[in-house]
Amino acid sequence: LRVFQRFVDKPPRDVSRQDVSGFVEDQLARGLSAATVNRRLACLRCFIEFLASDADDSTWANPVVWRQHRVKEGKTLPRDVSEAGVEQLFACISHPRDRLIFALMCWAGLRVGEVAALRMSDIIPANSLGAGPRLRVRGKGQKERVVPLTFALAREVVTWLAQRPETESDALFITRRRSGFSERGIQDRLTHYARQAGIEVSCHQLRHTFGRRMAEGSMPLTSLSKMMGHAHVTTTQAYIAGAGVDVRADYEAALERLEAECPSTPLPSAALIGPLNPSRVATEASTDRARMTISCQEPSEGTLDTSLFWAGLPEWLTQPLVGHIAYQQRRWKPSQVAHHTRARSYSLRHMWRWLLAERNVSGFAGLGRRDVEAYVDARLKATIAASTLNRQLRELWGFLRFVEDQGQPISPGIFRIARLKEPRLLPRFLSEEEYRRLEAQMLGATRAGTGEDRLDRAWFYLLAHGGLRLSELCDLQVGDLHLSGQRLLIREGKGRQDRVIPLSQTTVAALQDYLAVRGEARSDHLLIYAQSAIRPRMVQQRIASYGKAVGLKVWPHRLRHTLATRLVNVGMNIVSIQRLLGHDKPETTMIYARVYDTTVERDFQLAITRLEAHQQPASISQLPEPPLAISWFSLADSRVHIAYQTPNCV
Repeated sequence: LRVFQRFVDKPPRDVSRQDVSGFVEDQLARGLSAATVNRRLACLRCFIEFLASDADDSTWANPVVWRQHRVKEGKTLPRDVSEAGVEQLFACISHPRDRLIFALMCWAGLRVGEVAALRMSDIIPANSLGAGPRLRVRGKGQKERVVPLTFALAREVVTWLAQRPETESDALFITRRRSGFSERGIQDRLTHYARQAGIEVSCHQLRHTFGRRMAEGSMPLTSLSKMMGHAHVTTTQAYIAGAGVDVRADYEAALERLEAECPSTPLPSAALIGPLNPSRVATEASTDRARMTISCQEPSEGTLDTSLFWAGLPEWLTQPLVGHIAYQQRRWKPSQVAHHTRARSYSLRHMWRWLLAERNVSGFAGLGRRDVEAYVDARLKATIAASTLNRQLRELWGFLRFVEDQGQPISPGIFRIARLKEPRLLPRFLSEEEYRRLEAQMLGATRAGTGEDRLDRAWFYLLAHGGLRLSELCDLQVGDLHLSGQRLLIREGKGRQDRVIPLSQTTVAALQDYLAVRGEARSDHLLIYAQSAIRPRMVQQRIASYGKAVGLKVWPHRLRHTLATRLVNVGMNIVSIQRLLGHDKPETTMIYARVYDTTVERDFQLAITRLEAHQQPASISQLPEPPLAISWFSLADSRVHIAYQTPNCV
């Protein structure tokens, strides 16, 4: 509330919706997360509601409009610590008290506040009925629960109690001043050890690590929820999603069936390629750059000059356009700001140039529904796709709503223009034979094992076996890869949703080969070229060149379509495919992963076989003369069946 008061400097009764909008933009411009901004909005909204209720003023409208002001948040997965990181951390902790403190977080899932609140009386020793040692824990909302201890944790408890100094305090963990620990004190101890271990870790990450481990160990959801002290099972489900156990099982089973049906071209062995020495890497890097016919460097959002888009437009239009793009930039994923800025600016410029030239629009008040409909009709005559026009309409509506919030009059009829009906096209995937040709071409072209060859194999299998989107591929960080667990964390995918995907053995081998020669870089991105993160344009060009060599038109997203279709064809669970690809709804997965014709044909033949087993069809010579028409269906075994069409049949 103090932050908001410093921003507006007004009495609460005078705060307007525009003031709240400006506050949101200011907070985002300062780099605060969507969750932080929304929490502050909720606080402000609750405060205004209290004041209005206390004043008994029914005319006092709350300036915080949740639908308008709320910043969209993504769905993040719990950030855990890798097994190697846990080993590094505990290797630096020798004090029995500190080992037990952090072991309770990492192997019992306690929160830092719960550890600090533990008392000597909370220790429940083992009994003669077979129950092991336990702890009574006071969690959030003063809810108590009992947490069982492993034998290793019980030994740590005994070791610490043997050295715990005598004191009047009942706290389980005692500081040098013979008093109980505070939460901050425990966090400071962890920071000290993490610095020694050379890693970054928080107390809550240790708790997340416990949740992920238990999920990987197939601990039932309800039991895990109770042990971690979650009020809702949906909170615990995030750990299940983070572990991706069921997705991995379905994925590995599908790959085994796929490999059995269509054996793949073997990946060149790392031992045959051998490690690269620095001089060889430097020589190959110059050769690799010469192979690039299209620059892989793209301007970042900081260097993108948007003024070029608005050249020739009137001042009354330019300023709102600049403000709208800046407003949107703070809501886009940082790595996507430059791309979205170019696309959105180009689209809006094209629409407004046409409206100014063809409809003589001289201001926002003069823009009407018929003007926009005339633009849509003109673009349809120019054979522009309905999907493109719908996207442009959405962008225009978003801009006009932004202008309307600034106090400009906008005709309501513009927002009632019906969207165009879009055709539902099948995804453009590769057939199994086409994919094998492409894979063989890529492996053959990269068999020399240069630094770029290994990079190409790494991104190819991440796309072809992992189903990543191109933007997700380019945003991968080194810390997102867990080779020992054969899993990959996708941060802020489409809709800013996190997910964890399993890695195939082929992908792991390709990544290991690449990491052996990755070297130092100016960023923490996993895939780098010339010491910087790879650019989408580079991947697009390289995959297109591999496809062209075998007569195929291939782009990165086509490999994602192909993976989905292949997995459906070998019977992988559709919900697991949905989670692997990061779709919100199974319906989306069904659209992107339409069953390939061979699956339909196989199912059709099985159905026909089952029907024939119950009723033997008459021979062709015994069939009556067909009344109207005959349809012939030739199956793989050359048998012919005849279907009759009779009058008035449906």
